[in-house]
Amino acid sequence: MKKMIVDASVMIKWVAGDPVEADQEQAMMLLQAWMRGELELMAPTLWLYEAGNFLGRHLSQAAEEKLTMLLNLGIKSLHLTPAMCRLCLTWMRERAVTFFDAAYLAAAVETGGSLVTADGKFAQRMKECGPICLLSEVNLD
Repeated sequence: MKKMIVDASVMIKWVAGDPVEADQEQAMMLLQAWMRGELELMAPTLWLYEAGNFLGRHLSQAAEEKLTMLLNLGIKSLHLTPAMCRLCLTWMRERAVTFFDAAYLAAAVETGGSLVTADGKFAQRMKECGPICLLSEVNLD
C-alpha cells in the first residue's frame, strides 16, 4: 500500500472550507482515497501544533470545531525518532529549513513513504533530500 506523509498545509485544506483555496480539490481527493483504504496517510505528531496554530490565528471562531474534525479523522501520528531528528538538524544546517518542516520529510524517509505538501518553496528546496511531491502534482494511481 502506498504510504504518504501529509503536512499541515494539506490537512488544513481538508477543513478550511474555502472552495477557491489552491489545490483544495486535490487535497480532498487524497483524503477520499485514504478513506477508501487505497493508501496510508501519516504525519509527525507536530501536525497538531501547526494546524492548531493556523486555525486559531486564521479561523478563530471555528478553530475548535475544525481541529476536532482533523483529530477525529484518525490520521496515524508518528513520533520523531533520533534518526529523524538527526536528519532534521542536518537539513536545517544545509538547506536553511525549519525543524518543523524538515520533520515531515524525515518521516517520509523513515517510513519509506512520500511527503505531500502544498508548500512549493519547501518542496523546491528539499527535492534532492527525499521523496517529496507537491499536492498539485500528487499521483494517486
